Amino acid sequence: MKTENLTIDRRYGRILFETAKESDALDTVLEELTTLRGVYQEVPDMGNLLTDERLTASEKEQLFATLANQFGETVSNFLRVVFNNRRMQEIPQMISEFNFFYHEDKGVLVADVTSAVELTEEQSKQVEEKIAKSFDYDQVILEKHIDPEILGGLIIKAANKVIDSSVKKQLTTMHKQIVK
Repeated sequence: MKTENLTIDRRYGRILFETAKESDALDTVLEELTTLRGVYQEVPDMGNLLTDERLTASEKEQLFATLANQFGETVSNFLRVVFNNRRMQEIPQMISEFNFFYHEDKGVLVADVTSAVELTEEQSKQVEEKIAKSFDYDQVILEKHIDPEILGGLIIKAANKVIDSSVKKQLTTMHKQIVK
């Protein structure tokens, strides 16, 4: 993902967070965003359908209305702004950014952890403890992702930092050193 998109996603997530906080609706918005994330997981192409040229404008509007009507005023208004700016494919990242600000406000660090295979409960606990210690947080929530292409190890994204200890990264680094 481009840095520009990350900046924009962060901005949208922050604005939604601030709006929800001002209207004392943080928990409600978090719950609705969890539901929205579920919709995007069930229909992974949802954002693209609402953004690209496969559907006519009226078909997009109908699909959008069906989606937005499932949520309260704050989330529906947010979705309308995102829809009008043709960024519906970025909703999952915007939700992650909202979650970051929500949990940061509560003193909890949310860390994206990518592994080649699913982490066991014990491994997850160990990773949580190491991240908490490294970033000086009492509580850590892991958002786990699986990407077999990293071959092994972990990629941790937390507090605007990336720690890439994946086997793929190590092999790439070794290859660059050998080719020099």
